[in-house]
Amino acid sequence: MDKERQNKPPLLEVDHLAVTFYTPHGTFHVVRDVSFSIQRGEVLALVGETGCGKSISAFAIVRYLLNFQPGESLVEGNIRFEGRDLINMPASKLRQLRGNRIAMVYQNPGMALNPTMRIGLQMEEVLREHLGMDLRKARQRTAELFDSVGLAEPDILGKRYPHQLSGGMQQRVMIAMGLACDPDLLIMDEPTTALDVTTEATILDLMVDLKRRVNAGILYVSHNLATVARVADRVAVMYAGQTIEQAATSVIFKNSKHPYAVGLLQCVPQPPSESRIVTSLRSIPGDTYAPEEPNLQACLFAPRCPMAEELCYREAPEMLDLGDNNQSRCFFWKDVHKEIWGELEPREKRLRETSETILEAKGLRRFFGQWQRKYILFGPRVQPPVRAVSNINFNVGDGRTLSIVGESGCGKTTIARLVAGLTPLQRGEILLRGEELSPKIEDRTNQQRAALRMVFQNPTTSLNPKLPARHAITRSLQKLAGLSRKESRELAEEMARSVRLEPAYLERRPDALSGGEQQRIVLAAAFAGEADIIIADEAVASLDVSVQAQVLKLLEDYQRERGMSYIFISHDLGVVRYISDDILVLYAGHVAELGPTECVMSMPSHPYTEALLSAVPIPDPEVKPTGVRLSGAVPTLRERFQGCFFAGRCPRKIGSLCDETPPKARIGPNSPYHVIYCHLPLEELALFQQNRRSEMI
Repeated sequence: MDKERQNKPPLLEVDHLAVTFYTPHGTFHVVRDVSFSIQRGEVLALVGETGCGKSISAFAIVRYLLNFQPGESLVEGNIRFEGRDLINMPASKLRQLRGNRIAMVYQNPGMALNPTMRIGLQMEEVLREHLGMDLRKARQRTAELFDSVGLAEPDILGKRYPHQLSGGMQQRVMIAMGLACDPDLLIMDEPTTALDVTTEATILDLMVDLKRRVNAGILYVSHNLATVARVADRVAVMYAGQTIEQAATSVIFKNSKHPYAVGLLQCVPQPPSESRIVTSLRSIPGDTYAPEEPNLQACLFAPRCPMAEELCYREAPEMLDLGDNNQSRCFFWKDVHKEIWGELEPREKRLRETSETILEAKGLRRFFGQWQRKYILFGPRVQPPVRAVSNINFNVGDGRTLSIVGESGCGKTTIARLVAGLTPLQRGEILLRGEELSPKIEDRTNQQRAALRMVFQNPTTSLNPKLPARHAITRSLQKLAGLSRKESRELAEEMARSVRLEPAYLERRPDALSGGEQQRIVLAAAFAGEADIIIADEAVASLDVSVQAQVLKLLEDYQRERGMSYIFISHDLGVVRYISDDILVLYAGHVAELGPTECVMSMPSHPYTEALLSAVPIPDPEVKPTGVRLSGAVPTLRERFQGCFFAGRCPRKIGSLCDETPPKARIGPNSPYHVIYCHLPLEELALFQQNRRSEMI
């Protein structure tokens, strides 16, 4: 099959692509030398650290970069789609390809969707423009597409505006738009970053189905190496605007021939070994060769490479053909092996199972809206309010990390906002060191506001677009730490370095920073306030694996040295397993399971937790995707549950008992702090899960 593909002309061919931006701040070589091709029915993954040029390369393919004014940007090289030159193609013909035969799913759905249009109209516009559908067929197809990506209430969802959807729901809308016309070439720029693991698994299945059904080629831009292992046929690794290795996915993961690719793979959190040993995360030392630096006649990775020799600093390596369609930009590719970065060290064990409670949440409840009556002011009640969270209880120990996990729309961010005071409580109480907090942040003292800092899911909207990034850090230092303007400016540079950013980045506005760079600025601002608890909502989702590893190490260091506590919200269960002391599993605004990390991640666990864990992609292309797939979508937050909240999707459902009676709390066998809300006895749950895992082996 591979030989047949090699003999066919490529669907897409990119040859020596280079992109340069000319700005008042200097010249930026964001892409220096990128070459790759994609065959029909093939998924090529483009991976690398933030700022290496992955997204810019994707934008160049659809010619978005040629819309700049003359003198602002320069695109060099060749881009051919089915043999046709895209760079010199007339704009009218290019418009016929975009959205129809070539579709793109953007990294930031909040910026890609029109905030003034309902999402249904935006989808219908795509279908009517490219497929010539009438209004009725377009609306019907829109509902089908929304349902295919796991969105609840697809028939009425189209009436909402983008701001009424969560980040994960927005991303699924963008993916549905990309799939709408069954494109021949689908470009996906970080398509699953904002998605929970069950939806991510569904989207990856859709990608595989699209590739098979319409023989589409897919360019998959991602820093999530586990999803790359799941869907990619080949991988192109980028560094400093260059492709530095290309090979089949199995070769990259098992026998990579470039030191940088080997280092990236060792930055990914790994599950514990059979002896329950967890290895410490590793990050690649040093900084990426910056785009403002000139093109050198040298290896750009040499300053960070453990194998660099004198030759690497005086000659630029070319992409060498290693045979079997594999390439490497390294002089010493024959000597590359997994141990070049040294042996992985076991992570220090956490000895404390419990500690003094620093934050306690009791019976948290938040509904949005009110009961709606049939005739506005009178008549029977026909529509209940939106239930965000209901009767949530948890504790955060001093110097411990509580992670909150669950599918998009389950209430994770609402809990974070309730604790921070950004969304007022309707019922329940929140105690900080035994002192009750006011539901509204404006009613809290300055000391209480400084004690609880929040890192938001979308760093772009967290930063003032009109001010340099420095402002976010200095404002925290001045308002919360009481430093002078001069002191805050000096300390801001130290904080930037602590999150692996050069101080020069502080002078840039947010739109001149990548998503990962923006997130690091936001993290630095949170650390600057000397908080007791940092509430991190998807704080590392937009970071590449090397920077993610460094940020997680930074969170660990702050916790160990200063006793800082975290409420950590994430869809990445690999990261959650690594960083957490305790895990709270949410489903449709209810607690499904709560307890120490190892108890929640092992057997027995709630059937919903079991489904989450089975959907987690493994960074190994030889592992086949098996396990539980939940049918349907998360229940709408207007639904009222008479029995178990998970009964409608539970693969372990035992009949009318689950439909009619709320489940009781069951205490796990390995810890008195492990609570599972399920009707099934724990012995039966453990037996079911043991049998499933045996089938997967």
